[in-house]
Amino acid sequence: MLKHDELFDPVKRTREMREEEFTKYVEIREKQLADGNEKADSGLVNEIYDVFYSKHEEIPRNRLNKIMDSISPKISRNAGLAQFTVDYGGAESDFFFPWLMSVYSSPSAALEMSYGAGYNLMGDWTKNVPESDKIYDFVRNDPTFVYNRERQLFVADLVMTVHDKRRGRFSKVVDLGAGRMAWARWHGFKFKPREQQVLAFDIDSSIKPDSLFRNYLGLLGVEYEIKDMAHALNNPNCQDADLVMLGGVASYYPLKLFTESVIVPVYRLLKNDGVFFFDLQLDCPYLQRSMKIFDWPELQLKGDALKNIGAVEAVRKELWARGMKFSAEYALDTYNATPSAVMVTFNKI
Repeated sequence: MLKHDELFDPVKRTREMREEEFTKYVEIREKQLADGNEKADSGLVNEIYDVFYSKHEEIPRNRLNKIMDSISPKISRNAGLAQFTVDYGGAESDFFFPWLMSVYSSPSAALEMSYGAGYNLMGDWTKNVPESDKIYDFVRNDPTFVYNRERQLFVADLVMTVHDKRRGRFSKVVDLGAGRMAWARWHGFKFKPREQQVLAFDIDSSIKPDSLFRNYLGLLGVEYEIKDMAHALNNPNCQDADLVMLGGVASYYPLKLFTESVIVPVYRLLKNDGVFFFDLQLDCPYLQRSMKIFDWPELQLKGDALKNIGAVEAVRKELWARGMKFSAEYALDTYNATPSAVMVTFNKI
């Protein structure tokens, strides 16, 4: 539940998507692989081509060809993606193919689609996919997008809560996988540069930090570097942090590796009573779909919520025995019928 009323809550959906809307495409893809087929049905692929070119005649042909050259190898090889594209009108959309391209080139840009923001077929960035666009339903209701909005809102609330605990004293936030800082841009968050410093890091070279906010980052108390997490964890400026955040990254690591390469260094960065936020994605139909048909980078999905919480608790107890003491709170995403992630808050004791 939100503690700060001034934050916006853009998480709501227009409908709840059924699990079979995800398992359908996973099953199509798995059957294709089991049958040894290297290509999707040619009739389906040709339908996508025909619709794409006929629905966008106002766009220069060379532009459409460039997009299709990028997308075609993915669609023609993946029967699940081809069927999804037909079912959701992706070829008719001004935004679906550019979004799909960003999945492969810039995950931070792809996640902006959670809020209806992305590139159109002409390469222009827009903040509002119109309701008339065929993929509007996908944008508003897809559980992976819904969860991203909830996670960013959770983090914005956490940043404010940690600062409130300092009772007006200066607070330091370290965002290890900042992306486009959706938590600070989409939820009504207000920086307090005289009371708060934010150190942000990401390896996505497509991010232009100075274009994220209307104000110069320095005036907001934000320092943003296109550097990897290892750089941040060894950066003296990150010492004595009140809050360290790492959203959407932990599940790319085996838990033991994540413990030693991330949690242990974070413990050393934190002040006493400092907070570490991270999340673990669960083995659910939504994420299976994303990996199977969108080629989203492979996640280490380790079962349901209880299994993940149990695994993290075992890590916490093992660290406690080594003198690194955390208390922990666990929260599931609340907007999806089947939870897709556990949000973990470690508090350094």
